[in-house]
This record gives sequence, C-alpha cells and structure tokens, in this order.
Amino acid sequence: MTPNARFTELIKDINPSPTTIGNSKAAHEAVRKALRADETYRDILVHDFLGGSYSRDTAIRPRTKNGKVDRPDIDIYAVISGGTWFNSPKNRIDDLYAALDRARRSGDLAITNMTRNRCSISLSLPQADIDVSPLLERQDDGYYRIGNKDTGDWYRTDPERHTEWSTHQNDRFGGRFKSIVKLQKWARRENPTLHRHPKSFSQEAIMAVHAPDHLTHYGEIMHAAFTSFVDHHSFSRVVGICPSIQDPAIPDGNLLAGVSGEAFCAFYDKMKAHRDHADAALSTDDQDKGTSHWRQIFGPRFPTPVSGATNVKSAVRMSPLAFPDAAAAPGRKPAKFA
Repeated sequence: MTPNARFTELIKDINPSPTTIGNSKAAHEAVRKALRADETYRDILVHDFLGGSYSRDTAIRPRTKNGKVDRPDIDIYAVISGGTWFNSPKNRIDDLYAALDRARRSGDLAITNMTRNRCSISLSLPQADIDVSPLLERQDDGYYRIGNKDTGDWYRTDPERHTEWSTHQNDRFGGRFKSIVKLQKWARRENPTLHRHPKSFSQEAIMAVHAPDHLTHYGEIMHAAFTSFVDHHSFSRVVGICPSIQDPAIPDGNLLAGVSGEAFCAFYDKMKAHRDHADAALSTDDQDKGTSHWRQIFGPRFPTPVSGATNVKSAVRMSPLAFPDAAAAPGRKPAKFA
C-alpha cells in the first residue's frame, strides 16, 4: 500500500505558500482598515471579520495558469447595524461599494477592478482577490443576515460558527480534518465538472459526514469517504436529484439549496470514479500502479514512489471502515485560505 508519507508530502505541497499567506494578510488588512477609517461607513460598521477557507485554514494553493500564479481568494464580512425592516440589501451593497470606491479614489486601496455581486463586492488587488459581504448584526434569533440585492431578501447565516465548527471537526479527527478537506478540494480541482457546485464549505460538510475520524492513513480515509458518499447518495444519483446537506450553523439550512440535479450527478460520478481508483490503489502492492491510480484522483503533483519501493508489500493493513451517522453539531459560541 502507498505509504502515508506520500500523502503528507502532497498535503504540504498543496498548502498555500508563505508568500501567498503574506500577500493575503496584507490585502485583507488594508481593506478592513479602509472600511474602519471611512468617515461615512464607520458610522454603521459594528465590526468586521474573516470568513471562508482562509479563516478555516482549509485553503489550497492558488491555481497556476500559463505559468502565472492566480491571486488567492479571501472573504471579508462587514457587520453593520440595524434590522431587516429598515434595510434594503441593494442599499447596503451600494453603501459598501461607495466606501470601497472612496478608498480606491483616495489611493488607500490599489483596487484594479470592483464588481457588485448579489451578496458582496468583489475586489481585485495586486496581492489577492477579495469578496466583501455586508451582514446585518446578529438579530433576535442570534444569527447574522446576508442580503441578496437581486431579490431583496435577507437570509440567516453565520460564518463565524462555520469557522468554529471546522475547528471542532479538526479536533474530532485528531488534527486530520483540515488536511482531508484540502485533499478533497485538490481532487475536485484536478477533476472539475462543468458546474461550480458543490463549492468549498459544502465539501467540508461532506467530508465531516463521510470520512472516518479514527483512521490515520490518508489513502484509507479518502477511500472510505468516497465509498460512504457514493453508497449514501446512490438513490439521488439514480433519480437525478440533488440531496440536501445540513448546514452545521443553521438548524434547517441546506448547503446545496439551489444546486441542480445535473450538477450534483456530475460531482457524484467524479466521487464514484475516485472511489474506484482509490480501491485499486489500496489493493495493489505495486507502488507504480498505486501511484498511477492516486494520480487519477490528485493529479501529477502526487509524489512518485521512493526508488526501489516498487512491489514491496506494505506492513500496514487496512483498518475496518466506520462512518459517523451525521455531521457534528456546531459549537454554541461564535469563533474567529480560499
């Protein structure tokens, strides 16, 4: 069986570099500082915080296209005062856009492009691409609200609890959960579908349910996760519908709400193919053959066998598989790359 060290080498390789992390830090700190200093926006700004995979430490290295490394993606949330009755999502997006535009015109932010989205403002800076989303402060039910400027609706959300939940999962997995998520995200990047979904946090929730928390060999863990996912969602694949995935921060939230059956089925088929390649890799003692199968999942960055390791049987035997029944409940308190 492929030594676990080969997976840990891959995990180290797909982590964001110190340069990427440094660029991300400089970019998000500049944007947050500009919002706090804006003479108009600071009157409604309660506080701001980081979200997304940057905050949860489940980001993978940025893509490289034509020899050029993409800028990392970062999520910032600007919490503003007020309730849903007297706030329009469109107006709050416009307020945020105006504040950021003032920082651009003054030279405080070197923004090269700025776009209004349904729920956020997308910024391109030299160091990073940043999405800034306005959130209404926690309402009476304890949740933030994020608005859709196109529909005018406010929705419950809690990115801080997502971060806390992810940390809890990492503890439950003995420190392995974030690495498992990074492997899954890398496999998704190396084997894309025509559809964007399921995206980052949905994949974390999938791994929390389907990956076993007691195994330590990453090859066995990923094989078990692929197998559990395929078995659990086989009926949805047969009928061509997208199942629901519980949002760990919102009691009745569905992380796959709005995802088409076609998009889910395409993702399911990739996961099924991953299961088959992982099964073949774990079943052979030929390191070259095993590597060939793992590279079908993780691409050419998966390390080559150590010289002389081919056809040497591993002393490690596969552990029995076990799966949690459901995702762990989110923590009660809110907590603190992409």
